[in-house]
Amino acid sequence: MTNQIQEWINEDDKLYNLIIKIQSSEIKPEQQATIAFNSICELYDIPKMPENIILAKDTPEHLVNTRSLFEEHALIRFLAPENEDPRGLVLSAAYNLLHNKFINYYEVAKKEYNNDIPDICQIGVSGEGYTSKVIFFQKETENWEDLGCLTITSINKQSTL
Repeated sequence: MTNQIQEWINEDDKLYNLIIKIQSSEIKPEQQATIAFNSICELYDIPKMPENIILAKDTPEHLVNTRSLFEEHALIRFLAPENEDPRGLVLSAAYNLLHNKFINYYEVAKKEYNNDIPDICQIGVSGEGYTSKVIFFQKETENWEDLGCLTITSINKQSTL
């Protein structure tokens, strides 16, 4: 099976040049990932944060039913192994947004609850930019505003079976 992200990099000169420029810098991979996060949003006009999402009627054709890079990145990061390259996570999130291949919240809940998902599961995403993280409200004592959640999604266990 071909690596779709590698194909994307090989076929897109602007992306390829951006990656080379970032990787040749003398900074740590986490800092490179932050630069990539911001630069890729700019390069492809991807909504960086939830407040940057355009209303559906104004959404460019290539970004239908989208979510922000902030949210998609948090979900990918949550599902990824702990030692995953942070730059690759940013690229994966951007690829998903540009190709309408979003992470399913049900998969995120399955990982957190070891397939024993509560009947109604609320998942939030908090943080800022590249430092987004997933929060499960059933395990928290604070409300979503105090946790700094910018997005909240509820999944119903019954509708996902």
